Amino acid sequence: SLADLQKAIKGLVVMSMDLEKMYNSFLDSKVPKNWENAAYPSLKPLGSWVDDLIERVKFITSWITDGPCKSYWLSAFFFPQGFMTASMQTYARKTQTPIDTLQFRTEIFSKWESEIKQAPQNGVYIHGLHLQGAKWDWEKKKMAESDPAVQFVEMPVIWLEPIALTKHSSEGDYKCPLYKTSERRGVLSTTGHSTNFVLFLDLSTSADPDHWIRRGVGLLCQLDH
Repeated sequence: SLADLQKAIKGLVVMSMDLEKMYNSFLDSKVPKNWENAAYPSLKPLGSWVDDLIERVKFITSWITDGPCKSYWLSAFFFPQGFMTASMQTYARKTQTPIDTLQFRTEIFSKWESEIKQAPQNGVYIHGLHLQGAKWDWEKKKMAESDPAVQFVEMPVIWLEPIALTKHSSEGDYKCPLYKTSERRGVLSTTGHSTNFVLFLDLSTSADPDHWIRRGVGLLCQLDH
C-alpha cells in the first residue's frame, strides 16, 4: 500500500479513495485504517506505532534465531491468549496433567527483565506490563496507592506458574484484569476470546480487593503513546 501511495502522489496511478484516506491518516499522524484492520489492537499514534511494530519484529526474530527467551515480552504477541495456552499445554504434557485442571499462579519478582539469568523450570516469566490506577511496592511486594500525578507504572518480571486448581489459593488477592490496550473493551472473536481482555492476574494487596475494583485498577500490555 505504501508503494501504491507513492505512485499516486507522483501521479503515476489514480489516487483512489482508500489511498487518499491513507494519505490523510499520515497527515494526522494516525495509523491508516487498512493497516489497523490487519494489525494488533493499538491506540498509539503513527510514529509510536511504527516503533512498537519494529520492536515486536525484533523480539520475535530474536526468539526464532536465539531460541526460547528467559522472559517473554507479552506485549509483543498479536494473540497473548494463545501464548498463555501454549505455556499451559507445555506443562500439561510434561507432567501428564489434564490442562483443564490447571491454572496460573502469579508471582511478582523484584527484578527487571535484564536481571533474569535463566528461564523457570515450570511456566514462564513475562514482562512489559503496566499497572494503571495503583503502583507496585517493590519492598512489600504488594499493591499500593499511586504516587501523585503518576497514572501508569511499569511492572517488574512476573512468573506465571501452572499449578493444580486444588492447590491454588488467591484469597485476599486482587484479581487484576489484563488488557491489550487502555480502551479496556473488545468483542468476542471467533475463538471465543475477547479482542482486548487477556486474563486475570492475582496481585497481593493489604487493602480489600473491592477497593481496587472501585479504583478501576488494571494491567495493560501497552500504553497509548
